[in-house]
Amino acid sequence: MPEFRAIDPHGAVVATKSFPNAEAAHVWFLGIVADASELGWRVEVNDDGQWANFDDTGGFTAPASRHREKR
Repeated sequence: MPEFRAIDPHGAVVATKSFPNAEAAHVWFLGIVADASELGWRVEVNDDGQWANFDDTGGFTAPASRHREKR
């Protein structure tokens, strides 16, 4: 299960948790930032040992995180 982390505007990791998909992680992240008024919060996913940004519009933004073709 992929691991996600929430990062505050100052770059500090405030929480880390595993989820089966990005949609569940996005809901979790919204709960963390619900009372925050500062801009700059973000969530990242652990992609084979490297942390990468992701969006909720179709998957991860890091090239290594995109679905790999099956051969």
